[in-house]
Amino acid sequence: MPATISRSSRRGFTLIEILGVVVILGIISATIIPQIATRDDQRAAAAARVVMSDLLYAQNRAVAQQKVHYVVFDVVNKNYKVLDKWSPATVIKNPVDGSTFQVYFGDASAGGLKEMSLVSAAFDGNSAIAFDAMGIPQSVNASTGALTPMTVGRVVVGSGTYQLTVTVSPFSGELTVQ
Repeated sequence: MPATISRSSRRGFTLIEILGVVVILGIISATIIPQIATRDDQRAAAAARVVMSDLLYAQNRAVAQQKVHYVVFDVVNKNYKVLDKWSPATVIKNPVDGSTFQVYFGDASAGGLKEMSLVSAAFDGNSAIAFDAMGIPQSVNASTGALTPMTVGRVVVGSGTYQLTVTVSPFSGELTVQ
């Protein structure tokens, strides 16, 4: 005798249930995918980390060599360079690849900073910062090369509409990102 299967023992999804799941997945993907596609916050954070690490490198190198080191920002040309001598300007070698220590943002970048921008850099109104032999940040007068103790130091980097500010504390040279 063949076994009969009753209607109540059949299992499956109704069309309404399937459509409900599809609608929920559509709503979730509509909110998540745009956030994944534009990661301006992540790019700006990466640019801030690059600036911070290079400022720390210049500061540590100044202390280790007991010699003033400079970081000169050029917002118009979207770059900065690390110097160990102001006049004549002597750009140091990058410890990673041996090239001149100059970092470019935007289209001029050969590396990973193509989609990032150098928005502004100001150290008491000047575009260069120096670290003395004790690692203390100094503001650099671009025309004379004179150093003065820095009171306010900020570098703003961004990607798209998202921006982060790297702040250099006076006296200690402590770096923070906001």
